[in-house]
This record gives sequence, C-alpha cells and structure tokens, in this order.
Amino acid sequence: MDDLTLEELKHLRELNRTVDDLLEESLKHRESVEKAFNRLFPPVMHLIGARGMCVTTLDEELVSTTFSHGEFDGVFPGTLLTGSRWGVRKLESGHTFVSQQLDVVGTPVGSIGILYEGDRTSDAAKLARALETIAEELDTVLASIQTAAEKHQLLVTINTYLANRVFEVGMDGAVRALCEKVKLPGFLLLYRDAVESGALHYRMYKYGQLEHASNGRRFTTLEDAIRAYGPNLITPSDKHLAQVLGERKAVETVLISGVGDSHALGKIMVWSGGDGFSAYTIDLLRLLASTLSQRLIDYNRERIHLSQFFSSQAIDELLKDPDYERRYLAPRAEEVGILFADINGFTRICEQVLERPERIGKFVDDWSAESVRILHRHGGVFDKMVGDCVIGLFGPPFFKDSPGNRAVAAIKAAAEIQAFTRDTMSAHPEISRLSEILKMPGLGVAIGVNLAVSFCGLFGPNRNYTSFSTGMNQTARLQSLGAFRETLVMKEAWEAASPLKDPALAKYTIGSLDETPVKNVAQPLRYYRLNGI
Repeated sequence: MDDLTLEELKHLRELNRTVDDLLEESLKHRESVEKAFNRLFPPVMHLIGARGMCVTTLDEELVSTTFSHGEFDGVFPGTLLTGSRWGVRKLESGHTFVSQQLDVVGTPVGSIGILYEGDRTSDAAKLARALETIAEELDTVLASIQTAAEKHQLLVTINTYLANRVFEVGMDGAVRALCEKVKLPGFLLLYRDAVESGALHYRMYKYGQLEHASNGRRFTTLEDAIRAYGPNLITPSDKHLAQVLGERKAVETVLISGVGDSHALGKIMVWSGGDGFSAYTIDLLRLLASTLSQRLIDYNRERIHLSQFFSSQAIDELLKDPDYERRYLAPRAEEVGILFADINGFTRICEQVLERPERIGKFVDDWSAESVRILHRHGGVFDKMVGDCVIGLFGPPFFKDSPGNRAVAAIKAAAEIQAFTRDTMSAHPEISRLSEILKMPGLGVAIGVNLAVSFCGLFGPNRNYTSFSTGMNQTARLQSLGAFRETLVMKEAWEAASPLKDPALAKYTIGSLDETPVKNVAQPLRYYRLNGI
C-alpha cells in the first residue's frame, strides 16, 4: 500500500469538504436524490479527474435506481456495480473502474463506482482512498434519505390499512405492517368505547399476530385490571397497565383527541424481549400513534352517530361489514314492529311541578334514556323523540327475525316501559308530591303498538335512521287514544304475536276488539287493550 503523502492528504481533505458542502447544499434545498447527484457528480469528477461516476441506491420511492454522469462507452453503469467484486479493476475497454459498497454500521444502502481513463491500476491504493472519502460522506446521507422514505412508505401503508371501514381489520393490518419493519414481541392497543361510558376494548398482538381481543380470545389479567381501574388505565399518569403486563422494557404512548387536548382516546403499549427499542422503532411507533389517534376519532364519530339509533351490539355487528350502509341502512320497505310511548299528563306535570325548563329537560332525559335502553334490550331501534313521546322500531337494521317476533318484541318492550314508568319514575320525589296533591296514582304512559310495512333507512342531511308509512301514522293515532297507563295493540300486531306462544306474553290478556275512526286515517283503527301489565 502506498504511503499517504501530504499532497494526497490535502487532496482528500479538499475532496471531503467539497462532497460535504455539495450534499449539505442539496439537503438545504430539499432536492430529490436525482437532483442531488446531478449537483454532486460534475464537480467531484473534475476534482478527481474521473471519466464517469455512478451510484446505485434506493430512490424516494424505495426503488433501486442507478444514477450516473460521464462517459461509460455505451455500457449501462448499473451493470458494472451489479454483482461486482469491489475494489480496483481494469475493464475490457482498457479503462479503470473503482467500486465499493455503501453501508452504515453494516447495513447496505447502495454501491458507488468511478471510471478513470486508461489503466490506473498502479494507483489502486490512491484511487480506493479517494472513493472511500466520497463514500464516507455519501452513505450517511443516503441512509437518512432511505430511512425517511421507509417511514413515509410505512405511514402510507398504515393509513391504507386503517382506512378500512372495519376498524379491527384495519388495526390488525397496520400492526402487521409495522412488525414487518421492526421486531415487536408485544403490542397492545387499549381504547375507550365511544358509546358505553367507562367501557374499554383491547387488541393484543405477538410479533404482529393477534393473540387476545376484547371481542375474541380474552386476556384474563387485563380483563381484571379493566374492571378494577376502568378508564384510568389509559390516562398518561397511570402505571397499572405496565404492572399488569409485567414488562420492564416497555414503551407507552397515550392517544389523545387532538393537539393540546388531554382527553385520552386510548393507549398503546409495546414491549420487547429485554433489549429495548431503537430510535428508529420509537419513531415508527410515534407515526402509528399519530395516525391511529385520528382513526379512533373517526371511528368514535361513526359509533356515536349510529348510537343515536342502535344498541351497542347492533353497532358492533354493523361495523364488521365495510359495506354496512348499503347492505343494512339503505332505505327499504319491510314489515316492522312500531311502538309509540307518551307520558300521560306531561303538560300538567310541567306546569304544576317541574316548572323550570332545566328541570323539565332533566326529567325527560331520565325517562327517555331508560326507555331507549329498554327498546335496545328487546332488539329495537330508537327512531326519534317527539316532545315526550319515544318512538321505536323492531326489525331493523338486520331484519333477521319474523314479523311475528318483531311484534312480540314491541309488546314486551311496551310492557317494560309501562312498568319502569309506573314503579321507578313514579317514585321521583316531585312526582310523588304531585300525586299527593292531585290524588293521582303516580306516573303513567300511553303506548301504541303496531305491525306494518314501512319504509326504513337513513334519511335527510343528518343521515338519521327513521321510518315512513301509513302504519307509522296509524300508531301515532293509536297511542293518542290510550288512557292512563294503557297499552293499545293493533289487531294485526296481536294476531302476528299471539300464535308464537312467547312465555312473556302469557301473563297478559286482551280486552275485546275495539274499532275507532280517527282523523286523517282512511280506515278505523282496530285494536286491543293489553291487560295485566
């Protein structure tokens, strides 16, 4: 090996400074890889007296590309670097080619070659040192570009997965994509239920594969912690989750609803086999957490919208299908059970007891909230509330059961609303006081139940789930005929329900068939009074 002379040392320092300045200038202007090489190659080739210069590396799209400048006698420069033995060698053309691999801490990021005029193999050591000087500056820059490109590509992949309308499927794909880049022995997502206050859901992965889930194979220890600590588990300061998992080398990331917003949507916990995590891995986890926070916001917004009408069980079922809006919520004509429930004497209660608007609102909220829960327990859908009247539908959104079963569900829900209003709401202190003053036996509701073909689905700019039909109008009129604590069941509904011999209906009896003409309804209403509630 030739001795390094002072002249050569000065030359190498100048070469190092030139390459460094050119690369820094390129980074400052945020140039593409191709433009950076167009800036770099000519002055460097002039400085070292080269005929041609080439680099094979990954571009911004992570595609292997050869960049070159100068004369290569019609030979594609990339072929000189492909499978080449590194070092100095004389080509068939008589020119000299010097090449080496570009790497950072043993990780290859490309290869570089320089073509010199004529046979320069006698200067092999000098040529190799010049190439090494260029490579020292270049490989670090290329590594940073490729790392940034990998992160960007992974973020795009994660976003694509998380865009799946089925949140769980998208989440599983995003974690798999992450684990293809970095080794993650354990990954846990714990997140808040947007509908059921205080409820938490989780998905736990082992090397990217789903191992436990709140809606699948349960993790008993975590289930116990959720029952014990509830939503506190996802707050930034809480350490119980780490204790539950018993992992020392763990990283927690709290998912929040926005910048500067302390409202926790969930928490990610990732643990290793004891070696900790690289800065690269931590960076990828932050990217996933940022994207996942926005996806949870959208997911929660979707659940909250659906919760205006459907039970949590129905929402879970809907959201398993990415095409649920078209399959289940698009307007369609079906025979549905219909329930209208209205508080008896509500105007008098407001005037003589509640008086102030905020007290009226609180009373209606308490009564309607439980009434809607009763609808949901019996498989019903909350259509809307008109004043103090709750409207429910039975059959939507899946229409799996028979019309008779829909009528049975509506009657059972009516009976439970009657019992709740009579026994629980009548015990309200102010209602009890009114009952004493007016000599009335407490609170009651008038309910109408029907079974009729109706046009059900999402309607209007707010995409509300509702129903339109003559049967809806008939049920409204039927309910208005109901006296104190009366449940009136349309003839069609009772005749569809009674043959099913549901045990819950056995304790009820019906009166004689009544027939009442009502305004704006062509045919008289034919109905039974339900007794025994």
